[in-house]
Amino acid sequence: MSSSELISSEQQDLLKELANIGVGNAVTSLSSMLGDQPIDMAVPVVKVTPLQDVPDSFGDPESTVAASFCEADCPALGLVLVFVLPLDAAENMINKMLPEGADDSDEMKRSVLMELGNIITGSYLSALSFMTNLTFNASPPRLGIDMAGAILGTVIAETKTVDDQIILLKTELAIESEGIQGSVLILPDSGSLVTLFEYLGAM
Repeated sequence: MSSSELISSEQQDLLKELANIGVGNAVTSLSSMLGDQPIDMAVPVVKVTPLQDVPDSFGDPESTVAASFCEADCPALGLVLVFVLPLDAAENMINKMLPEGADDSDEMKRSVLMELGNIITGSYLSALSFMTNLTFNASPPRLGIDMAGAILGTVIAETKTVDDQIILLKTELAIESEGIQGSVLILPDSGSLVTLFEYLGAM
C-alpha cells in the first residue's frame, strides 16, 4: 500500500488545512522573533507515511539533521511533534536568529534550535487544538543532532511511540528570499491516529 492510500481524500484535505493553519501561526511567531522580517512558508507535502519510510524522506538517511521534539497529550490521545532540519539549514537558521554580536557558543546555538523547534511544533499544536477543540499538555522541547535514522530511533525510544504510521508535513521557509527546507512529523501513540481523525471529523 502506498502512503497516498493510507488515508482518504477527506482526511488528506483536513491535514492540508492543519498544515495551513500551523504555517500561519509559525509565520507570525517567527516574523516577530526576527524583527518583523517578511517570511514565506508553505507545506508542499502532506501525507501519512509508514514509520520505516521516514528517514528516506529527508534525503540521505545517513546525513546529519537537527531535530527538536516534544510530547503532547490530553485525555483523548497522545502525540509527539518533531521538527527536523538538515544540518546546513539548521546552521543557517542559527545565523539568522542570533542577534549580531551575541554569544555563539554551542550551548547558545542549541538553545536557538530548541526555541525554533518550540515555535514550529507549538504552531502546529495550536492548530491541532483549534481544529479538534482539545487542550494538549506539551513537554519542554528536546534537541538531537545525528543521522536521520538515529534521531527517529531516539525519539521513539525516549517517547515510547509505537504506532507505525505518522503524519509527515514537509515545510519550506523563505527568509529574505533564501529558501530553507524542513519537516514536521506528528507521531501518534498507538491507536491515536484514528482518534485524531475522529476529532477532526473524518472517520
